[in-house]
Amino acid sequence: MASSQPFRLIKRPVETSSSLASIKKKPRLKTSGDYNLRELTGSESCQTNDEVHQSIELCPVMKALIDTKVFQRLRHIRQLGTSEYLYNCATGNRFQHSLGVAHLAEMMCKNIKKEQPNLGATDKDVFCVKLAGLLHDVGHGPYSHLYECFRENMLPNYLDNHPELKAAYDDCKDLKIEGRWSHEDSSMLMIDTVLAELGLEIDLRNMDHPLKQIGDGVDAATMRVFKPPNQNNSVLTSRDWVFIKECILGKPLPLPGFDNKDFIGRTEATKEWLYDIVSNRHSGLDVDKVDYFARDSRSAFGPEPIEYKLIEDARVAKGQCDKEDCPTCQRGPGFHYMICYPEKRVPAAMKFFRKRLDLHDAVYQNKKTVAAECLLYDILCSADPFIRLKSDDGVSFPPSRAVLKSEFLMKLDDSIIPLIGHSTDQNLEEARALFERLRRHDMYKCAVDERLVTDSDRYYEDDNEELEEKCKRDKLLLEMSDLETYVHNGMLLEKQHCESPFPLDANDFIVRKYDMHYGRKHRNPVSFMRFYEKDNEKLVGPLETLPRARKYDVSKWLGITPISFRRVGIRVFCRDPSKRDLVNQVFHQWFERMLRGEVGEAEFTPGSPFGLELRGDSDCEEEDNDDNDGFQQDTVPLTQESVGEGDSENHIDGPSPIPVRHRSRRP
Repeated sequence: MASSQPFRLIKRPVETSSSLASIKKKPRLKTSGDYNLRELTGSESCQTNDEVHQSIELCPVMKALIDTKVFQRLRHIRQLGTSEYLYNCATGNRFQHSLGVAHLAEMMCKNIKKEQPNLGATDKDVFCVKLAGLLHDVGHGPYSHLYECFRENMLPNYLDNHPELKAAYDDCKDLKIEGRWSHEDSSMLMIDTVLAELGLEIDLRNMDHPLKQIGDGVDAATMRVFKPPNQNNSVLTSRDWVFIKECILGKPLPLPGFDNKDFIGRTEATKEWLYDIVSNRHSGLDVDKVDYFARDSRSAFGPEPIEYKLIEDARVAKGQCDKEDCPTCQRGPGFHYMICYPEKRVPAAMKFFRKRLDLHDAVYQNKKTVAAECLLYDILCSADPFIRLKSDDGVSFPPSRAVLKSEFLMKLDDSIIPLIGHSTDQNLEEARALFERLRRHDMYKCAVDERLVTDSDRYYEDDNEELEEKCKRDKLLLEMSDLETYVHNGMLLEKQHCESPFPLDANDFIVRKYDMHYGRKHRNPVSFMRFYEKDNEKLVGPLETLPRARKYDVSKWLGITPISFRRVGIRVFCRDPSKRDLVNQVFHQWFERMLRGEVGEAEFTPGSPFGLELRGDSDCEEEDNDDNDGFQQDTVPLTQESVGEGDSENHIDGPSPIPVRHRSRRP
């Protein structure tokens, strides 16, 4: 018979509990001079779960860097920009991606070091490459690449078309921005800020000494390699941190007093392959792409296998690149110590680069993703002249100028959009209305999606005269330096010939060119890789006998080598959904007349809506505007396409007016 006595929980006194062994040890503190310092110890190492790589090991130095405000900011920057409005699960952030890149960078570097000890790579080299992977994206702005395109292209053009708004920046005239900017530039600044938060600084005068101690934080002498333990020369020096920055840039770090033609962090030619692990200068196949291809595919479509073969089979051999583009080959021995692969990995490499095009097509440059981008651009552009953020030292600045200082960029992440949407400033009424559209998922509508035929596409069908002719005609559009402006002008002119009674204004629609490819525009990216013969014993021999890796023989791989590596086209988005059919009609009517050579010349003249003034066949006039208020005055319409990873060529740097070619009427 069961006892009627209730169960009782017996509490064991804490002092006799076996859980004492699991209580976290307090950090070791010491006083050095005027600073209170924390010593890093090997017991602080741990592992963290990851949805792609399952488990990632974090050493004490990585933990110290991750726990800074600079790195934690990456939790609030979307990895996929606006793609979450297309795929509900595409909500990954730069924080997760950075951990993944660090993990893969260590994996590839360790594997090459193990298989080819003749290269002389050290555990510190491996560790520095891992830290480069960890910190490579700390300079990103809101929504990743969207902010970059907003700051460099969209806002300057918006201010050109609304010159009255330039006066709104009178309160920050001292915040001038010189030249173009990219997130890699900010990453260099943010790395310095990470170190400063830990009380450390790179000392260019003592490159081969530990970091300079400038305040309370981590003891510079304990910023070292912890595995394997008890190594000589394991403390990270200023030169090591310059090396970390160069691994992120993929080129020599411009420093005063140094030759900017050669790498500073690792000067040995036999170690130049270390620079190609996080950002591959030669082929573009690096661990950054391996991680975000796998991570982004998982977010959008579900789990897919990672191309670990491209990491495990990587070896270093002597390889030659294009001498016309490479200063090293021009003045050096004529070869690089390059990351190469056995020839059997050609199919895996081709599949890898094909994945890039597929992701741009289905995710990054999907028309719904781009429609959400256009809406966010309009929100940021209409709000930037009026909204001000404030740094810790009390300096007010607009979001567009956050790149000037790392303490400014620290205040900027994806929360800027709801901050604008919940504001009460009357000047932000237009931006708030657009924010409400975003919250309702009321995106701009794609009225036109016209694929342009490239030279390679016509070979897919034999003796197709129509496709051949379309290729010739579309090539005229592709050769234009400012295609979006030309199409925008042409459609506004065409409205005069349209029978529809409804009006069509410059602000009603947005023209965007899309350019998706394998990574090298129209060229085959696998041809930039180098391959060696299977099981080449010379790989582990003396450096003098290291084999020469060659380009792959296309004739052996015709079955897997596509004819076309690029997909280009034009999209037109409507801000007003009710004019979607009208925009579609006007575009195709103009497009057909343009192909027949019946359209007049559309000119670009600043001062009219979107910088457009419609004229007949007359001379172009260009306004010389010296008052650029610190912005680059690139003649890029608000409708210019945002850049995806590796797609920086989509930016338009050429001046307007653009040349418009006239085609003769066919009989």
